[in-house]
Amino acid sequence: MSTWVYPPIPADQQRKNEDKALQLELQWYLNFLQDQLGSLKEGLEDCVALLAPREPGSTLVLSSLRSENVKGHVTRVGTKIVKGDIHLRLVTLPPNTARTQANSNPSTRLTFGPCPSSPDLVLPQLFAVKSLINDSLDIIDVSRWTGEATDASFISGQLKLLHDHINNAKVYLKGAAPGQAPDSIPGGEWWQHSVDPN
Repeated sequence: MSTWVYPPIPADQQRKNEDKALQLELQWYLNFLQDQLGSLKEGLEDCVALLAPREPGSTLVLSSLRSENVKGHVTRVGTKIVKGDIHLRLVTLPPNTARTQANSNPSTRLTFGPCPSSPDLVLPQLFAVKSLINDSLDIIDVSRWTGEATDASFISGQLKLLHDHINNAKVYLKGAAPGQAPDSIPGGEWWQHSVDPN
């Protein structure tokens, strides 16, 4: 494929015009990106609102697939579990509830609620995700207001940093992949750190 201009212009003039057109296109992309960063910021602010410690919190139902081994619910406020009622029917746990007519299988019942003297039951994954989202919001603010919004190399670096933060938050929510060390995820080895018995 060939390109030509009528009336013909010198090759060096054509190169200058091409460079100028590329520069104008880059500036258009950078200006368009500023609008898109605003939309992304709104979405991340919605995520922060979901992780904010707001009463009454979210009640999450617990159940095991196709069995009654795990049943119950927990209430999450922000990044903490504040109360819950869980019934476990596991062979390795001795039951602490008696068999009744309504409940033919004995189970281990775990209940917990808010107590001023007890430590908070923080979910490290959610705490880390909230921190990463807040950092991402700061990156967007720097990219839009305090940095060089028209400098392509600066914006490129900010976008790479933003990508890393959002990708890490996604990995923390999904958990460790097969073959990945669980200690690379905050709270990944939760079974090694017991909750204070008080």
